[in-house]
Amino acid sequence: MWLGKTIIFLFGPLVRLLMRVEVKGKENIPLTPGEPPLALCCNHVSLWDPVVLAVSLPRHPHFMAKAELFQFKPFAWLIGKQFGAFPVKRGSGDTGALDYAKQLINEGKVMGIFPEGTRSKDGKLGRAKSGAAFIVADVQAHVLPVAVVAKDQKPRPFRKTTLVIGKPLSPQDLHLDNREKPDIRYASRAIMSAIAELMEGVQ
Repeated sequence: MWLGKTIIFLFGPLVRLLMRVEVKGKENIPLTPGEPPLALCCNHVSLWDPVVLAVSLPRHPHFMAKAELFQFKPFAWLIGKQFGAFPVKRGSGDTGALDYAKQLINEGKVMGIFPEGTRSKDGKLGRAKSGAAFIVADVQAHVLPVAVVAKDQKPRPFRKTTLVIGKPLSPQDLHLDNREKPDIRYASRAIMSAIAELMEGVQ
């Protein structure tokens, strides 16, 4: 990932300047890898979201991304090998992607996921898919809720984009601490509720 780190170092400040990025709640990010195991869950409103997150956070998130983005090999090499993204086949119960996400968390890395599974067309929060809660339940990770907020929920250059980072939610908070009977539905709703509260604090 040497090239990705170099690109972030060289062009990160420019991206933050162009997108007028403001980060709130950065103190809520656990800085010690693996303590606790961490999954970043964020709303998804534009293609800029993973870029802004990657250049604005002190710990690099490894995002789950739709498999179609990996069809062009040079681009797949860039976002995969250099920026740590990994493919998931949406709607197919991609166990390979879920296993890799768990592996990342167990290695002390930050696994990033957009719980809704796709970008919101109107900027409003949708329902979370069950994947994020399943991953968190299996590895007993904490969830770091993050909200992307922009005018009309359309992040664009020269238009202010705010990242709001909430306090980590434990497996107990999400009713996932019982591995035999995790409450996936409750956890999915709780994750989106936490993101919604962060959004409301800005708007």
